[in-house]
Amino acid sequence: MTTLEQARRAVYDVSPTTRQRAAVHLGTHGDDSHTAELVALLVAEPDFFVRETLTWAVCRHPRVALPHLLAALDSSPGSRVQVLHALSKIQAPEAVARILPFAEDDDPAVAMKAWWALGRTGTPEAAPALLPHLGRGGELLQRELSRALEQLGEPGVTGLAAALADDDVEVRLHAARALVLVGDPAARPAAAALVAAAEGDEREVAMVALEALAALDSPEVEPALERLRDGEDRFRSLTAQWLLADRAERRDD
Repeated sequence: MTTLEQARRAVYDVSPTTRQRAAVHLGTHGDDSHTAELVALLVAEPDFFVRETLTWAVCRHPRVALPHLLAALDSSPGSRVQVLHALSKIQAPEAVARILPFAEDDDPAVAMKAWWALGRTGTPEAAPALLPHLGRGGELLQRELSRALEQLGEPGVTGLAAALADDDVEVRLHAARALVLVGDPAARPAAAALVAAAEGDEREVAMVALEALAALDSPEVEPALERLRDGEDRFRSLTAQWLLADRAERRDD
């Protein structure tokens, strides 16, 4: 049977398979005393699958791992993505202040992982670091920011509602898409802003706003959909009619 000491030696083996097995053993049977070494190994590990296993092992002892992971953000620039990945799993609100600067990192991979880690904390302090990136970058960056805002949930909704009135159509569109992901009940505070976008914005934004609006259990939703159904814009009218029918069907189920 493998002992902890044998696993500690094996985790430095030249074979990734051996290192991964050793990491599993340490994560399963090790205690807090092994955590600092596991973080150091995580930072140095070149193999993706071994890194993922080490991340799992590290996160088995989140309180002990947290200060070591935060220290690694400064000491190991090349490993920041993986360290932020581990921090996203720990979801520690007290880590927000240390993660915030990396939301503006020049390396998109680092910035996106910082967004995810911040969103996973669910804290209001994360919102100001995420919202300014609405509408920026290509599809990948926008999708990852939307996912982070989905994880953040209600603390980001006030800012997303305000962004629906931004001068930049890309910002408005991105905010609407993020609110679709946030969904009910967290996105309910954005209902009035979504109604305004659905009724008054250009079609692309309005259609996404309608999708986000129709998912909410808020009293202003159905009157707004009925107004749009009965309005002169045929495209919005047909969309609102379908959404009203869908809401009725979901109520009956």
